[in-house]
Amino acid sequence: MRVPSPLPATLKYVGPPGARAAPFGLAFADDATDLVIALNTSELDAIAAELPAPESLTPNALVVLLPAATNVGLRALFSSTKAASRAARSAALLARGYVALGACVDPHTKLDLVWGRCT
Repeated sequence: MRVPSPLPATLKYVGPPGARAAPFGLAFADDATDLVIALNTSELDAIAAELPAPESLTPNALVVLLPAATNVGLRALFSSTKAASRAARSAALLARGYVALGACVDPHTKLDLVWGRCT
């Protein structure tokens, strides 16, 4: 399994409530500069619109995209959010100017992750 290197100590979760565990065995922290984004769409243009501009983040910050917002409880039963493909998430990162793209299935969360870094 290929993971982003170097890994940060913590990640900041961006998305609706419901994330259970941070990828790569890390922890979530509100003051982290590296992000995990739970997407609310599976469409390429909409994914790109959800991403922060790379220049607005700390240089070399890691941005990890989850395939979809994690719904729990009754929300999971009635959610219409479809998982975004690995290709769509990667293309959105590339279109927004992220570099050092990568992807893997995380052994801790079992989620298909895509990531990029700011320049």
